[in-house]
Amino acid sequence: MKAHFTIELENILQRIRIQGTRVAEAIESALSSFREGDTERAEEVIRADKFIDQEEIRIEEECLKLLALYQPVATDLRTLISVLKINTSLERMADFGCHMAERSLHTANLPQPPPDAIFDFAPMQKTVLSMIHDTLTVISRSDVDLAYSVIARDNTVDAMRREHRARAKTALHQHPDHADYFLECHGLARDLERAADLSTDICEHIIYMRTARIIRHQEEP
Repeated sequence: MKAHFTIELENILQRIRIQGTRVAEAIESALSSFREGDTERAEEVIRADKFIDQEEIRIEEECLKLLALYQPVATDLRTLISVLKINTSLERMADFGCHMAERSLHTANLPQPPPDAIFDFAPMQKTVLSMIHDTLTVISRSDVDLAYSVIARDNTVDAMRREHRARAKTALHQHPDHADYFLECHGLARDLERAADLSTDICEHIIYMRTARIIRHQEEP
């Protein structure tokens, strides 16, 4: 029984890794579509989100089946609980990628503001994507040290989001004719922040899975 459980659990973990890669690719494509005004790529991200949603349900069903069939305890139970939460977080992260793609479709049809008023998301994008890719490594290797590193970067993203918000407020006053563009930029910064938050959540789940420590709402060591 234990051998069968281990094999099935590893299969689920592999599906989680693949799902994570899909989600990261969706967010990267959505950001590229926003930057380049590529509506075709944005539409691909939105279409792909349906498959991610379906896979999230299938993975959840497999986890519940293992819980019912094997009634795991201790480490095995902790792992399954963590996988269920990670699965949900990945699906929610993909939703924010979808939001970014929808913003791309909207901004592609808007007149561009003056060059000095165009938002530069490169630093925030670089930080968030590094968090997401490192989170995939954390999932793959159960790397607790790297998980803490990802969590530590979340404060940087929060600060960047506040900067974008302040800039959007100023730009709205200076260039009211481009209000829709600035509102979408503010929304994109919020989507990026939420993707970073979900990376943090996933890393916290991995730490719990490996160490049985619950670190939510606590200062990192």
